[in-house]
Parts: sequence; structure tokens; C-alpha cells
Amino acid sequence: MQDRQRVNTKSDTVYEFIKEQIHSGVFKPGDRIIIREISRQLGVSDIPVREAVKKLASEGFLEVKSHSGARVAALNIQSLEEIFLIRVELETLATRLAVRSATPEEVAQLEACVRKMEESYQNNDMASYTAYNREFHQLLYRASHAPYLVEIIENLYVRSDNSKKIFQHDPERWRKSNAEHREIVEAILAKDEERAAKVIRYQKESGFRGVLNALRLSQSLLGG
Repeated sequence: MQDRQRVNTKSDTVYEFIKEQIHSGVFKPGDRIIIREISRQLGVSDIPVREAVKKLASEGFLEVKSHSGARVAALNIQSLEEIFLIRVELETLATRLAVRSATPEEVAQLEACVRKMEESYQNNDMASYTAYNREFHQLLYRASHAPYLVEIIENLYVRSDNSKKIFQHDPERWRKSNAEHREIVEAILAKDEERAAKVIRYQKESGFRGVLNALRLSQSLLGG
């Protein structure tokens, strides 16, 4: 049992490493993932690398073919459109439920995230802003107290997160986005379900539209 746990821990480490390499652009769409090289680089056997590759393939980050091995998956606009369409509806639902169910402690955590994002914006710290933005939405959806819904949203997030690297972040959009976060918290405090739903839907639709437009432009430039 302990041996198996050690393998799982190493597999998790490899998983996070490969995922970060994809997000940072070190591994680009179409690049081969050579198991032996990663094993040597991280000082592990092939087994945890193969397990990590299998997990990343199940989440859509990698494509595995019998003859060519694992490669970084290309961004598929049609698939992303479907995922984003579903995410808008589910994240709006989770926000509605959060208005009904959020505890005072959860609202305080959301308020703290908004303050941290404001500080990140003032310091022009995109990495921190992105991390706190992610934390805010996780806290918001968990405040729905609907674990199955949260699990589905998280799974869809993982499947579409790789698309964000194509999107150029606009500091002015950060400011507007955090104003929306603040409005969502105010709506929760006021028990205004319609207002919270309207804000989250607008934020998600506009954000997803920006990603898709940037991706289409990128693919058009590459193709032409």
C-alpha cells in the first residue's frame, strides 16, 4: 500500500509539472511528450510519468496514439465553445445557489479574495490576480453547497483552462472584473439572486468570447 501511495505522489508531481509546462508554453500543441526524458528530468521511473500522461490525456491536455505516443493536444474551438456554453449555465446556477446558501464565513472569504485581487491589480501582478481570481470562483461555487455541481464545473474548468494562454490579459479588464466580483458579493449579502446571476453570466460570456476570438485570430494568422 505504501509503495502504491509513493507512486501516486510521484505521479501527482509529474502531472503538475507537465501541466505547468503546457500552461507556460514550454510544451506547445503538437509537441511530443517523451516519457524517458521526463523520467530522467524529474528523477523518477517511467511508471508515474505514464500515469500522469494517462490522466492528462483523460482531461484533454494530451493526445495519445499507439504509434506516435503522447502529444500536447491542439486547442479545438468547437469543443471549447461547447464547454464554455455549459460552463456559463452551470456557473450561473452555482452562483444562484450560493446566494441562497453561503455562510457568513464563506462571504468573508469572498470579500478577502476581492481585496487581494484589488492589491494585485494595483501592483500590476497578473500571476497573483489570476490565482486569487481562481480562488474566488472556487469559493463562490462551493458556497452553493452542491458538491456534484461543483465537481462538474471543476472538471470542465480543467478541460478548458489550457485555452487561456492564448488570451492577452488587459489590466483594465482586471479592474472591471474585480468590480464585478465585488458586485456579486454585495448581491449575496443582499440575497439578490437575480443580480448575482446577471453579473456572473455577463462576466463568463464576455470572458469566454474574448478567449474564443483571440484563438480564432491566432489560428487565422497561422493558417494565412
